[in-house]
Amino acid sequence: MEDYEMDKKYKDDKYIEDNIDSETVFRTFREEIPKEELVEIVRVVAKQAIPRLDEEPIEPLKRASPDITGNLFDRVSFLRERVDETKKAMELRESIHNDIIADIDSDIEEKGRIENQLTNMDEKRNIKMDISILRREKRSENVRFWKDIFELRTELRELLENYQTETKIVKIFEDLGGEE
Repeated sequence: MEDYEMDKKYKDDKYIEDNIDSETVFRTFREEIPKEELVEIVRVVAKQAIPRLDEEPIEPLKRASPDITGNLFDRVSFLRERVDETKKAMELRESIHNDIIADIDSDIEEKGRIENQLTNMDEKRNIKMDISILRREKRSENVRFWKDIFELRTELRELLENYQTETKIVKIFEDLGGEE
């Protein structure tokens, strides 16, 4: 190995080199700091926060109504069934909405009670964050509910219009002596 010729300088009783390469720095570092003086820094975490998972947005209900085909009399009965199905779907969606909102409200109440009992500021912060996430979820559920109801009402309106039109046409044919 090559011998290095370097100017030696001292500052505060420590060795300093002018011409430094990586090997010299490593050697100098190893020589200057005794092994027993090296300290490994370890960070101790008392309690790790649970990572927040943001839900992916749920798309509102999108129903694609199939075309109703068949003879005129069959179409009236199919439309009547579809109107009834759409009304039941609206009732079911409202029931699901009420259950979700009730669950969220009970979770918010429970978190509020827990928060009042806590003294650790980090834990209180985490609980407040949970409460705000629950409130955001409640708002998004309300928006999804009304979007779904709007879609269902629009479909119901179209079905009722078609049903009324088809019923009038069937009534005309019945008056003329058509089959049922």
